[in-house]
Amino acid sequence: MARKIPPPHLLVVFEAAGRHQSFKLASEELFITPSAVSHQIRSLEELLGFELFVRDKRGVSLNNAGQFYLKSVSQSLEKLEFATRQLQTKFQSNVLKISTFPSLSRNIILPNLSTFQQQNPDLDIRIETSMNLLDLRYEDIDLAFRIGDGNWQMVAVEKILDVNIIAVCSPEFQQCHQLTDIRQLADVPLIDLADMENIWGNWSKAVGDEKLKVLPKLTFNDYDAALQAAEQGLGVALAMTPIENYLLKSNILVDPFLRTAKFPLSLYAVYRESDRQNQAIQTFIAWVTTLLYQTSP
Repeated sequence: MARKIPPPHLLVVFEAAGRHQSFKLASEELFITPSAVSHQIRSLEELLGFELFVRDKRGVSLNNAGQFYLKSVSQSLEKLEFATRQLQTKFQSNVLKISTFPSLSRNIILPNLSTFQQQNPDLDIRIETSMNLLDLRYEDIDLAFRIGDGNWQMVAVEKILDVNIIAVCSPEFQQCHQLTDIRQLADVPLIDLADMENIWGNWSKAVGDEKLKVLPKLTFNDYDAALQAAEQGLGVALAMTPIENYLLKSNILVDPFLRTAKFPLSLYAVYRESDRQNQAIQTFIAWVTTLLYQTSP
């Protein structure tokens, strides 16, 4: 006898809309329009015979029926996702999908990846770069490397190393301005990050110069763009070590002041709890960790 359940695509849309309490946010997650979300939710409600959401001028919210149904639908989808991952692990080729931020990929992973592939010829590596946080319950990613406080829920988290912050610029910029003393920062262009409040003031205090007044003159909302601006000789930027040690060893950037401040965030490897015994994940984490410590002075 055929099972009497709604079409799976309607349940996926309902779960996203219910979890976000928003058709707009669900549409962004699912890469469809808000009107498509609204239409599919209406189709599900017509199929069930009652509404799942309260709709008003402020937006949408789950009613009692929707709250009851969301719990069961979410659990069912999570079980289906888990079964799918188990199936792929058992019967597909050995694929490891990794998400990392651009500078770690550029400086550490990619320059050494051929060696890793030679050592692990049966492992298919797929890498994407992003600064965004991921919900590994819903993303097709096995392992993510992120800078943060490590306080992420419902995932396995391994601390790789602490991060320090130094001031960097191009060799040409240092020579042009004869940079040797931290007090000279008051007289040269500084490259700032829009999402890090008073990062230059905090750094100068952390390295022991609380009286230094720094006035950033160039601001980016992207860390990698800020470093590229420093490489182009546009000013002095703040960089994470040992992640950027490759740029220092290659003399692409220099540290003119030799002052280091501890960053409050650290580098972590993040993956699903169910993958704690995944040998491919542990092998890649150990390899990246070794490379990072090798770049440390």
